Amino acid sequence: MLAGTPDVGHWRWQGDAGGGPGDVVWDRRGQRGFLRLRGFVANEPSRARYQLWIFDGARDDRYPVDGGVFDVPAGRDEVVIPVRASLPVTRPTAFAVTVEGPQGAVVSTREKLVAFTATDG
Repeated sequence: MLAGTPDVGHWRWQGDAGGGPGDVVWDRRGQRGFLRLRGFVANEPSRARYQLWIFDGARDDRYPVDGGVFDVPAGRDEVVIPVRASLPVTRPTAFAVTVEGPQGAVVSTREKLVAFTATDG
């Protein structure tokens, strides 16, 4: 796994924004990572999808980098989602998961924020 290797950060979800516990590992050099979620409600992909957002200290916080849309299947208590950013991420500072429409969003309103990380560590 990526955790514990150089240039790999580890973030845990903060508080309860509607999702369950979990964490993110992100390889700054390889521009890839994994998102682990536990206890998230299964979604119906034709109605709504989860979307990961990566906040980059080198970018405006109003426009986090899209980390991809994904689904949580029914009957799964834990899911691990591979992550590849849509743009290079120089200094990841936080990650968020929102609920968006079936195609995801280009820019999220963050109206339906279900998970958020705050600090690397």
